[in-house]
Amino acid sequence: MGSVDPIWRTVCCLVALGSIAVGAQAGAQTAAATPPMGWNPYNAFDLNYGEADVMAQADLLLSSGLARLGYDHVNIDDGWWLRREGGTIRVRTTIYPSAALPDGTTSLRPFVDRLHAMGLKAGIYTDIGRNTCSQRWRPHTPNLPEGTVRQREVGTYGHHTQDAALLFATWGFDFIKVDACGIADYTPDLPEVKDGTYRAFAPLIVRERPARSDAAGLAREYASFAAAVRRAAPGRTPLVSICAWGQADVNDWAQRYGQMSRTSFDISPTWEAMLFNFDSAASRALFAGPGHWNDPDMLEVGNGAFDGDHLTAARAHMSLWAVLAAPLILGNDLRRMTPAIAAIVGNRDVIAIDQDPAGNQGVVVAKDGNGEIVAKALATRGHKAVALVNRGMTPLTLTVALADIGLSPTAATTLRDLWRGTSRAVDDGRIAVTLAPQETALLRIEGQPLDGAVDLPADIPARFDVADKGYKAPDRTPARQWVLAQIGYRPYGEPLLLDGVQDRTGLGVAAGTRIRLNLDGQYDRISLDTRMPGAGTGRYVVRVDGRVLAEGIASDKPHPLSLHVRGAHQLELVAPAAANGVTSFAWHRVRLTRR
Repeated sequence: MGSVDPIWRTVCCLVALGSIAVGAQAGAQTAAATPPMGWNPYNAFDLNYGEADVMAQADLLLSSGLARLGYDHVNIDDGWWLRREGGTIRVRTTIYPSAALPDGTTSLRPFVDRLHAMGLKAGIYTDIGRNTCSQRWRPHTPNLPEGTVRQREVGTYGHHTQDAALLFATWGFDFIKVDACGIADYTPDLPEVKDGTYRAFAPLIVRERPARSDAAGLAREYASFAAAVRRAAPGRTPLVSICAWGQADVNDWAQRYGQMSRTSFDISPTWEAMLFNFDSAASRALFAGPGHWNDPDMLEVGNGAFDGDHLTAARAHMSLWAVLAAPLILGNDLRRMTPAIAAIVGNRDVIAIDQDPAGNQGVVVAKDGNGEIVAKALATRGHKAVALVNRGMTPLTLTVALADIGLSPTAATTLRDLWRGTSRAVDDGRIAVTLAPQETALLRIEGQPLDGAVDLPADIPARFDVADKGYKAPDRTPARQWVLAQIGYRPYGEPLLLDGVQDRTGLGVAAGTRIRLNLDGQYDRISLDTRMPGAGTGRYVVRVDGRVLAEGIASDKPHPLSLHVRGAHQLELVAPAAANGVTSFAWHRVRLTRR
């Protein structure tokens, strides 16, 4: 420990500057009221770690002050099991020696109890299928399950009730990551299936082929497991992390069965991989909020292209996860973390952006070449976090108008740079920042709304719920996204235009999509303009608390509506179905007037 003391002095100084509002204590009645935070060994160790390594990291979370900043989940990954034995799973005690009990049985309860005694939470890993990702993709690891074909089926398929009771009632875990290789990668043509090593599983996920995947079947499996977890842990709510990599349209329905859902494949410590995973979540602001978060995967800050020699990129990575309201799960070896990396993951102002209690994900405001601007509405009206991103390898100057992020260009406005720690007034209604290659500026802007009585969609994305319905492009993949509803963009990512100008207050939706908006009795009126490109002939419907408020035939002509919603709790917008080759619709100029 002596050689790494300066690292922890750095972080402890950050903590000593003041405490932040860590969201696990706000909104206690909602599981994962703010994005979960913690540590996981996979990015740093792959499967080459054991209990001593995990406990060393747990000790450092405490001694460094990172746990006090919110990093309080210690999650183990694949490789903990030896085999399935009847009604239980035998733990690999060579890796988790505390699991060896005097009576010859095994249990991870001592491991969990030790973490709980430290004030930390404990997370574990399983697969929704029969077998795991390591069995399929790490065939030479020494930590694979052993025994007969059935004994090596340590995944939870067919054992939801049994496994949930073991992991959450008997062992007491607080969090589970539920992977999906077992229902995707054990097809009859696999050599290991042909030779009898594993049983075949007709895939529910056909990778990169969503139209051939069984999304409904996949949803049923996760729904069943989540229900079993709730039954096993009455009075508390363990967190379920759905890890189906954005396949089989999982992000359209996962919020009903888990508190976080992966939007892409595993991250790796490269700039390109980080941006890919960021993009997979950035278009889904309407699918996230308190209790259900988009998960672009664990942080690589401290690893590879984000290590102590690449601090600009490391700050960018941290900034983007914070503005996305993504789970902040550290993936680096804390024993080797430099003071500069410690300062990045321990930046209390940046963590506060991620953990803001409103639970809004940042909304993409503009994209132009290597430049991108993302704005996140904070709990205080008129306060925004803005990330200005240089995705490229040459310097870049980005400019954003306050009006484009929903703020008044004439009201007094201040800007704080959360990495430089500097503040200044914004006096011309615009913000301009010159960025180095791979740099992201993360700014906290404090101003006034454009109209003090009006909320725009980008002010309240966490209030929206997008149903898993609507037209889906047959060629959609994580790389070629088709998102059922976006603010300011159409489903395939092109800007939502109105009279030739991007409508940043509109909702671009897939035909047939149903959107619900939680009004909570706070609004008097909603105004909007319906448009369907081309020769649309379908009928749109606007309901409030189940009552039809407006309906009509969609067309490409302006059709403004101003609807009274005083005292209403839920607004529902139903787009016309796809017809005549028209697959998208727009609710333009959406404005909600407060009471």
